[in-house]
Amino acid sequence: MPYPLRLACLLLFLLGLTGCARHEGALYNAPPEPGLADALDDTMHGMVEAFPDLTDRGPMIMASFIDVDGTGRASPFDRIAAELSAAALAREGMQVREVLLEGRQLLEVSGSDGLLTRQVRRLGSREGARTLLIGTYAQGHDRLYLALRVVELRTDRVLGSSSLSLALDGNLRELLRAR
Repeated sequence: MPYPLRLACLLLFLLGLTGCARHEGALYNAPPEPGLADALDDTMHGMVEAFPDLTDRGPMIMASFIDVDGTGRASPFDRIAAELSAAALAREGMQVREVLLEGRQLLEVSGSDGLLTRQVRRLGSREGARTLLIGTYAQGHDRLYLALRVVELRTDRVLGSSSLSLALDGNLRELLRAR
């Protein structure tokens, strides 16, 4: 092979490697996925955009989120996800009422109880609430999946819903550990 042709092939080969290196670098420079608070802010904003009259249906109370595995053991995630979601809805204009039970615990709705128990309805009525924010979640191998709904207490009708999926990083794994 003549020298100029070998030089041209080598140059093309090196340019190709440079392109691969830039592509690999782009993966490291990609912005990180949003964290729990940012993802819930975006999701609640999207819910209000999709269901514009939702904020007129308040006041709302919230319940701790439910693990679909039904382990019955509470984790910090159960409460913080509910609190962050309710705060995001409040920023969107929803009236939110805080309902704490004995021991300063957030209202809990068990997956086996059905959606709305008498206790939930009674507490909602006592607080003058018309709606309930409820969420369920499932942990996959490397993702956390959440389904969120705002439900009318009187009729069990779903007034708004949304879902999201998050990368299951060390922070989320720690929040999901039952205490």
